[in-house]
Amino acid sequence: MDSAWLWPLWLGVLGGAVIDVRTRRIPNALTFGLMSLGLVLHASVGAGISVAATGLGVAFLVHFVLWQLGIDAAGDAKLFMAVGAFLGVSTMLEATVWRLLLHIPFALFVLTAQGKWGNFRAATRWSLAKAQGREAGERPEPTYQPLGVVVALAVGAAYATSWFDLDRFLP
Repeated sequence: MDSAWLWPLWLGVLGGAVIDVRTRRIPNALTFGLMSLGLVLHASVGAGISVAATGLGVAFLVHFVLWQLGIDAAGDAKLFMAVGAFLGVSTMLEATVWRLLLHIPFALFVLTAQGKWGNFRAATRWSLAKAQGREAGERPEPTYQPLGVVVALAVGAAYATSWFDLDRFLP
């Protein structure tokens, strides 16, 4: 797919990051709109709808699991499905690797910027007590991480670098 056709994805991913920071949500209208547009563009430019459908489907499988594990939020997972529809399986998987690598440094930055280290310690103690079957008391207030920003950074890094060369593992 010609890089000029990717502008809607870049604008959508950046828009999703900004909206996530402001509202703590990535809207379904944005994510489903991008998924649909990725499918339509691939169908119209000759790359074939199968590239987009496979990218979207694999992104669903991978990010559904990450959502179930509490690593992804639902909007982040759907944004990755849009990335799969535009960029295909390989780049989407590489963006997923980047997202996982960038998550911890970003979370540490946000905790520091928000002054929420005490909350993080309390949540860690609470989680450990629950895991050990002990009475943990009331759950501490969660600290919000606008991971739409991490998704945007990860997609940009994956598209720009191809460091992990995941194409060699795919048929």
